Order: sequence, then structure tokens, then C-alpha cells
Amino acid sequence: MKLSAVLLSFTALFSYVNCKDQDDGESGSNRPLLHLTPEKGWMNDPNGLWYDAKEELWHAYFQYNPKATTWGVPLYWGHSTSKDLATWNETDIAIRPARNDSGAYSGSMVIDYNNTSGFFNGSVDPRQRVIAMWTYNTPQSETQYISYSVDGGYTFIDYAQNPVLEINSTNYRDPKVTWHEETGKWIATIAHSQKFEILIYSSPNMKNWTLESSFSHKGYLGFQYECPGLAKVPFVEASNNDFVPSNLTYPNTTTYNSSYFDTASSNKSESKDAWVMFISINPGAPLGGSVTEYFLGDFNGTHFTPFTSQTRLLDFGKDFYAFQSFFNSPNGEDLLGLAWASNWQYAQYAPTDEWRSSMTLVRNFTIQEYAPNPESIELTLNSIPVFDRQNLTANQSSIRTQNRTLEQNSPIFLNLSNKPTGVFDFNLTWAVNGSAYNNTVFADFSLYLIGNEDTDEYLRIGYEANACSFFLDRGHSEVDFVQHNTFFTNRLSVYLEPYKTSSTGVNSYKVYGVVDRNIIELYFNDGTSVMTNTFFFTDGNYINEIGIETSLDHVYLIEDFSVQQLGN
Repeated sequence: MKLSAVLLSFTALFSYVNCKDQDDGESGSNRPLLHLTPEKGWMNDPNGLWYDAKEELWHAYFQYNPKATTWGVPLYWGHSTSKDLATWNETDIAIRPARNDSGAYSGSMVIDYNNTSGFFNGSVDPRQRVIAMWTYNTPQSETQYISYSVDGGYTFIDYAQNPVLEINSTNYRDPKVTWHEETGKWIATIAHSQKFEILIYSSPNMKNWTLESSFSHKGYLGFQYECPGLAKVPFVEASNNDFVPSNLTYPNTTTYNSSYFDTASSNKSESKDAWVMFISINPGAPLGGSVTEYFLGDFNGTHFTPFTSQTRLLDFGKDFYAFQSFFNSPNGEDLLGLAWASNWQYAQYAPTDEWRSSMTLVRNFTIQEYAPNPESIELTLNSIPVFDRQNLTANQSSIRTQNRTLEQNSPIFLNLSNKPTGVFDFNLTWAVNGSAYNNTVFADFSLYLIGNEDTDEYLRIGYEANACSFFLDRGHSEVDFVQHNTFFTNRLSVYLEPYKTSSTGVNSYKVYGVVDRNIIELYFNDGTSVMTNTFFFTDGNYINEIGIETSLDHVYLIEDFSVQQLGN
């Protein structure tokens, strides 16, 4: 099956595997298997994500320091490619700064199908006419450069009249460019970082830019804005559409005061998409350090107008920053993207050798309705991971348990494999009996994800009914970094709305999780909220045993729990 066909229907999931370190766990390496990492050196923000439809090839560039495992100049654009989003091949450096005291900072990639720039001739396939727009950083200034490629994105030629934008600032960076079909223009969003504004420009040719507007002082401010983006995102029906509060009609919520969501229409297929503004901030996130927030709204070619004043977080974990979307997708409609899976509070001290940092899994984003409480229906940017699971399950073990009522004195222990890889995914659905506890107790159930060589190292995840929240505890480790770095927050949580409610009033919840040696991604209620966090055990101490315990009898019913080990 071709990848394009799979992405059209999303009947299968796809992911990243770094081809430089594919192993089945025997090496004892804690390098992730499913998440993109550099072969060596330092990596941070994703840059220039695009899909080559001619070669059916995915391209991912990233901020890269090949000479150390910490950030430093000169800073380059590293580059990896993939045929199937399951195996990545690291190639040569794509973009280099002109001086050793400077950096090729973050930016994005576009495909100039119609040669609006005039950079290309007939020898370059229209599907490979890629142009990078990026920030050239020096001690004196930050300006915007463009570079183009005539060999399919492997090497780049700097535009002779760079910079194409400058405003006499040292904090003016991270251009993200998209094509606005309605006006026939390129649209760039650039962070005027410490003025807390996203400048919106338009251009007919990628060379000459006009400032159209500013999106300013919205959401969490922190110390500065970074890595903005503006993208059109499809609106789809929620998968659990039966769970809608019966006492609410759509006009009761101001979320829908937009032509994009004509709630008076009986044909919801007429409402297809909306625009999303992404902004990353660092430092100053609610959990500390780095975070990415977003706003749902309308874009008319010059101005972005949010539907409401809501500030939404794209991920509720501590290790998700500098999100960027792919310029295109195989079907021309899906919005795919990924982020840097770390946090500037501690990224440069993470306990890995020869390489440091990874990306998140690629995710597919849609706008969906959900019910945060019994009296409201709101919109959220829903996300699901994208990875080729089928090829990773061959000859790997799996376990499953169903309809298990939890009791204090009857813990459940499950062993995954006699040859652990440290990589697995799981689906968990549980129900909560609200009449079996009161508000004076800590009413939880916990899953202990236990290392196979040292059982004192484990992750604890679970749900507590009085807080209505799912929690993660990543502090049970022998690794010095985990024990002593005060910014590596051990205990984290996210509020969960019910996935569904039975006719008798019992609430059920669900989570899909991916554990990849030193990173865990949790997708709640089919992706209405997501939580991404790194964790660190002793090298080779892969999770292989899962214990399930509760603090109270008959509160929790495990409706379904399945675990599948993944590997090569």
C-alpha cells in the first residue's frame, strides 16, 4: 500500500524511526526507536517540513549543532528524509550560516509550484521547487533569508539579494510560510519575539514582502514569542459524537460565531475548516519553561481574527515545543506536524550520549467538538499519532485484559515479553463508579510501568476521580539527572472530561499511549488532549512489567486494556 493512500483515509498509523540506530533492544541503548533523533550532536526546533510528491518522500529539517550535544553556534539545518515515516535517513547539512558566530535559525519550507519566485526552470519538477525562508542570526541582528533548491531539497542556493526582511531587531525570527489560495499570495508569520507580536506579511513571489497586520499580546506571554505558524485545519465530526449534552443547543456558545461553523445548517459537511494560529513561548510556560499555544479563528488574507479569547495548549506535557506543520500532505487536505520533544529548562542536561533531543511523533490535526462539562460544547484541535504500526508488531508479543473490577488487595501484574525492546503502545478504557467513594479520599488507580532489570525504576501513570485528572510520575529513577534537576518536574497531570456516559450515569474514559524507551505520549479520549513527557531510566532497563493497583475497592472497572510490544 502506498503511503499516500494510507494518509488519505488514516486507516493506519505511521511514525518515525531513526535508521541510524534501529535495534531490537539488545544493544541496551535508550535512544528512542519511533522518534526522530540526530545520529550525533544537538537538535532542537523542527524546520522546513514538506512532502515530495514526485519521489513520495518526506523531508524534515531541524536546528542542529553537530559538534556538541548542547546548543551553540554556528547553528545549522540538519536534514532527514523518509519514504514511509517509519525509517529516516539522515543526510548532509542542508543550510549553513555564513559565519562561525552566527546561526541558520528556524524557518520553514514551501513548494513554489507555479514558480512565482522565478528561481526555477523546466528542469526542476514543480513538485520539487522548494524554497526555505529562515532567520539569519548574528550578534548584531536577526534578518530573514530565502534559499532555494534545484536538487530536491538536499542543497540550497542563497538568494543574492538577501535579506528579504529586516526591521533592525535582534529578536525577529522563525518565519513560517503558507500559501493563501483565496488571494493568491504567500503568507508569512514572523515572531517579533520580545514585543509579543506575530507579524503577518504577504508576498506574490517570496522576495518582496508587505506587512499586513500584527497579532499581538494574546494568550500566555512568558518571556517571548517564538516559532509562530498559521494553518488551515479541517473540521470533522467527533468520533464519540453520541456524547453531547442533551440540554445544549449550538447557538448557546460563542465559539460558533463564525461563518466557518454555520451551526444553523443541518448539513455540517458544508463547514470544512478554520484557521489556527500557533505560538510557542519560552520561558514562562504554565508548567515552566517551554510550551506551544494555539488560537482558533478566521484569516482573510491579511488579518487573523480568533473566534474567542480562549488560550489553548497544544500539548499538556512538559516536553512539547516549537511545533511546526508540514507545508503539504499527499491528499492536499490533512494538516500534519511535529514538535521538539524537550524543554529549554533542562534540555541541555538530558542524560543521553553522543546525541541529544528527539522530535515527537508526527500527528494529524483536525478541529473537533468536545464537551468539557455537561453544559458546554467547545472546539479543540484534536490530534492522533501517525506511524506504521503494522511493520513494528511482527514477531512481537502482546497482552490484553478486559472487564476487571479493581480491588485493593488484588493487584494485577502483566509481563510483556521475555525479550523487551522498551517500545510499546497501549489502549486503556476504564469506567468510574461515582457512588463507591467520597471526596475525603484519594480515589485513584495506578499503572506501574516497571523496568525489567531494576524494578526500582518505574513510571507511574493513572487516574484520580476527585480531581478528574490523569497523572504521570516520572521521578522513580536511579539516574542522577532525574533525582537532582529541580526543573525536571516529576509529577504532572491533565484534566479529563468523560469520553462517554452510560444510561446509568457511569463515566468512561480512554487513553492511547506510546512508550518509546525515554519518551511517553498519551492521547486522551481519541486525541482531544495530549500529554508528552520524556523520562530516563538506567541504560537498558526497558519497561517490561505492568502493575495495576487501586486505593479503593469497586471504584474502577478496567473495560479494556491491551498492550503491544513494538520493534524491528
